Amino acid sequence: MSVTLINPPEKLRVWAGISESMSYGVYCFPPLALMYLQAAVEKYTPFQAEIYDGVVDDLDHQDFDAGLAKHDLDVVGISTYTHSLPDVQMVINNVRKRNPNAHIILGGPHPIMFPEYAVQLDGIDAICVGDGDDAFVDVVEALDQGRSLEGIGGVWFKQDGDWIRNAPRKESRDLSWQIWPDRSRSRFRDYWVPGSKQPLVTTAVTSRGCPHSCPFCFTYKKQYRIRDIENILDEMEHCISLGITEVFFVDDLFTPNSQWAIKFCDGIERRGLKFNWGYKTTIAGTTREQVRRCKEAGCTKMHFGVESMNNEGLDVHQKHCDTDDCHRVFRWCREEGLRSVAYIMIGAPHERTKEDVLVNLDEALKLDPDYAAFAIYTPYPGTETFDEGAKMGLFPSDCWDRLMKDPLCGVKVPVCWEEHLTKAELLDLLKICHRRFYFRPRFVARSLLKLESPQEFKRLATSAMGLLKLEMLKADEHEAPV
Repeated sequence: MSVTLINPPEKLRVWAGISESMSYGVYCFPPLALMYLQAAVEKYTPFQAEIYDGVVDDLDHQDFDAGLAKHDLDVVGISTYTHSLPDVQMVINNVRKRNPNAHIILGGPHPIMFPEYAVQLDGIDAICVGDGDDAFVDVVEALDQGRSLEGIGGVWFKQDGDWIRNAPRKESRDLSWQIWPDRSRSRFRDYWVPGSKQPLVTTAVTSRGCPHSCPFCFTYKKQYRIRDIENILDEMEHCISLGITEVFFVDDLFTPNSQWAIKFCDGIERRGLKFNWGYKTTIAGTTREQVRRCKEAGCTKMHFGVESMNNEGLDVHQKHCDTDDCHRVFRWCREEGLRSVAYIMIGAPHERTKEDVLVNLDEALKLDPDYAAFAIYTPYPGTETFDEGAKMGLFPSDCWDRLMKDPLCGVKVPVCWEEHLTKAELLDLLKICHRRFYFRPRFVARSLLKLESPQEFKRLATSAMGLLKLEMLKADEHEAPV
């Protein structure tokens, strides 16, 4: 029996402000969720699990479908995000065409957050509504033995045309039971992260969920769980053994508190591990000691969800800090020699005019981060922001419901907040933000002076191509491309 794990192409994906296809070349993260499943299947069953990644080679659906011919497609697990549903449905259709008897299972954020909609997708047999690592293993074993999926916790499955909803699987707060990915089984040399220094770089996670409740955020918040530090460091040793000497931790929040980060640094030094690393965190709670210790332990880059550089915006976004705190933390990064990244949103409800957005940009430039990631404020489904916009009549309250039920129906979903500014105006402002930040002589000179390898130059060049793609993007492409 074959097990195929699919990361769908990103050609129809709905995203904030810019089509996901514009991001190819700016970054290419490994499909960690599928790699966890692969490791679990290969440890606990006699089967090999092959990952088929449509993103790493920037495949369109025609080429991806042709590649499906190389797989038997007995059991197929598909990584599913709500914004990728059009791509997911295309993959489901093509798998079903290649093998009408394939057993297709969806996992990932979408079936966890919207299970009642996930089961309405055409052509699927089961969904995982919680941690998929062990649930998927149970499914594979049951199918191999010809048993029903009834009783497998955290799995909903279709039987005789009806959906059977098994009880939730108990989620352990300790994540050390996870079998972390064996990156030698992946194309680890072909994935990369922007702003990284080393030739070989990968991503990793230290936690699941997020303890915060930002009103705009589209993140699973049911339970925040974190791995044991020693378990994380074991995984880092595995990465180093493969020649991977840089890791970017992609957790929504890497640091539950500054003391945990310092203990992590202590562990790195105690083991004598030599690798570069970076992570995402918040301004609130970041301390000077944390920044200093992370630098000493090999950290080269910190990403901060600033979102807005005026105090009204910081309050609206519930960031629990003020602009003085933001300046202080970015100054610490400069003084300690760490690269810093600022995430900035534009077009939020409190930005009522173009001038408001440009003032936010001016203040963000004063932070002097090494990099900035600008995005348009987007009302994601299931968030406070979406509910508020629907009540105001900015968009139909059922638009996401319709897309979730039929991803290829062509319904338009909101990609920005149009109470004050139009899509076209916000897209123009997004381009202005990128131009004013990345085309500054100061940025160009600093970036070139800090280059340490040919790979780093290549990544900088491909990121520049991403900016050029953004410049060519038009307002009528600034929405769901289905």
